[in-house]
Amino acid sequence: MSISLSPGPVGREELVSSSRLPVSRSGSDWFPVSSSMSPVCGEENLIRTAREISKELGKKWPEVKGELEHLGRYLSKGSLVKAITILSEARKRRFLRSKRPKYGSMNKGVTEEELERFFSVIDDPKPHLLFSFQAFLGLRIGEAVRISIQDMNLKTRELRIFTEKSGKTDYLLMPEKLFEVALHYIAAYEKEIAAAKGHLFFSVGKGRRSSESNPYITTQTARVVFRGYLKKAKMAEVYGYSVGAGPRSLYRLSPHSLRHYAITNFCRKNGGNAVLASKFARHTNLQTTMVYIHTEKEELYASIERAHDTKILERVRKMQEDTNH
Repeated sequence: MSISLSPGPVGREELVSSSRLPVSRSGSDWFPVSSSMSPVCGEENLIRTAREISKELGKKWPEVKGELEHLGRYLSKGSLVKAITILSEARKRRFLRSKRPKYGSMNKGVTEEELERFFSVIDDPKPHLLFSFQAFLGLRIGEAVRISIQDMNLKTRELRIFTEKSGKTDYLLMPEKLFEVALHYIAAYEKEIAAAKGHLFFSVGKGRRSSESNPYITTQTARVVFRGYLKKAKMAEVYGYSVGAGPRSLYRLSPHSLRHYAITNFCRKNGGNAVLASKFARHTNLQTTMVYIHTEKEELYASIERAHDTKILERVRKMQEDTNH
């Protein structure tokens, strides 16, 4: 049996790099797009060919499996180890996140002062409410943009959330102030929200979306808007640059930083109860929550001072004096 993994004269590395090429944003929520931004025909063909190869291999899986079992029985130990390594590395590269710390001790969350500064420059009610849901309820950006009026219980102030990571539906109590702001927002944009099938963060402007698009803004649009306000607040701190065909700036703060703040603030206001914070964050693993809980340097230093046993110092000093005499 012979199965070709190459789409022709184009190598695998070229195929992978093509997926990072800029794609047309003709379905973008707020901004018109020049035709010059659209990928050329050849690039579209590369992406389509990769999908076709994957689909073809899926259909031929029984044959592929049989071939792998045959190789497993007869390959030498060294060759078998190499084959396993190749497949293992491919799996890690394509489907697993790196478990290595990306940021060291850098705080990816916003501080109280940064949060006030950020919200002070937001002059549009829509992003103001969107980012408020993240900062005060710890929603992920993908969860926030999809909020609908059907998700809000007007009697109990509960918000229904489809948790992206676990695929489960959760509920959180909306703070009274946030609930009131949301109601005023809904009243002000009643027609737009109705046209967007009840989604609060609508995107239904004429000529801005394709018929297949969702009626709410995309996460990419939300990130672009967030960065715009970040720059306006003079908080666009760059800590590095991405590695790849098109290097780009890496910003310390992102929409997810608001979720970091919400979880840290919740834990701090509830006596450091990490278990309760994990429930609030909707994490299935307590260790994941601990990554989100940040301690300011001043708070850490004050804790060190409180934990410092001055009596031991005094005894050591007395021992030194006695030795000198």
